[in-house]
Amino acid sequence: MGPFSTQFHLYRWLRILFLFATGLIIVINPTESLDFIVYFVSTYLFIFGLIAIADNIKLYKIAKTDSISLTLGVGSIILSIVTLFIAKFLMLLIPVILGIILIFNGINQFRDSNEDRQFVNVTPWLDYLYSLLMIALGLIFILNPMNIVNLFFWLFGAGLIILSVFELINTRIYK
Repeated sequence: MGPFSTQFHLYRWLRILFLFATGLIIVINPTESLDFIVYFVSTYLFIFGLIAIADNIKLYKIAKTDSISLTLGVGSIILSIVTLFIAKFLMLLIPVILGIILIFNGINQFRDSNEDRQFVNVTPWLDYLYSLLMIALGLIFILNPMNIVNLFFWLFGAGLIILSVFELINTRIYK
């Protein structure tokens, strides 16, 4: 196995460990784990950036040329620092933005159902119900964003665990 292949497998194992650990922490306690996960993701990005910069230094010593690793490494380190400052704020904005989108879509669905009624002489009760449900869900997202964040966060954690298992299976298949 060459140095590129070895490095690729090291990145893959780092990613598998990160995905599984993050998913497990989130699934066990989604409410309390948000701060820890922000630090964990930031640390992961920082370590990934350092590894990419080290790869670029090795490549430069061998081939006297820079690669995209330097850009990825510096970008990853900058992203890790930015993540520390804005991640929690963005997590709280997501349900509110989704709630607003759902309300507008519900209103638009209701309006479209009424406009389509002039072409078909049937009352679209299911469309009205669907519109009402979308508006109600949007209001829940806006009025109770923390519980929605916790639910999505838990689902995200479960997805990360599943993704880590698939990565592990792919590592075994594509040795």
